[in-house]
Amino acid sequence: MDSVHAPMAQVFAFLTSPGHMPDWWPGCTGVEYEAPLKRGARFTAKFGGRATEFEVVDYAPPATIGWAERGERTGCKTSFRLDGRGGSTALTIREVWMPRSVIGWLRGRFQEKRAGQRRLSGVLDRLRTMEAGCKPPERNL
Repeated sequence: MDSVHAPMAQVFAFLTSPGHMPDWWPGCTGVEYEAPLKRGARFTAKFGGRATEFEVVDYAPPATIGWAERGERTGCKTSFRLDGRGGSTALTIREVWMPRSVIGWLRGRFQEKRAGQRRLSGVLDRLRTMEAGCKPPERNL
């Protein structure tokens, strides 16, 4: 759990706005969606030349949102839990992946854990940049 110095409703609105996802989601270069995010909604995030579909599986404003990947890492679920603390928001980010093959398990065991930690740290860094009203750091395309 970490903290962002912005009100909980503002952090939730930012995290759930598909148009802002490239600003805080490391590696994300764009998001395609047809409707506002809610439980059952699907969106496609682009990561350079790769596109992955996600489905919103948990949505309880202004405290939780979670989505499951329906692409290369099917079974990977990312969830965000927000807790208001005065003018700040305590943020817990959790990523769980249940690989569907031995090769996937080996890949996850040796590569994904470090990549996941970097990815989640990147989310917090970008949210903190946004809270300060600064331009987000350049994205690696």
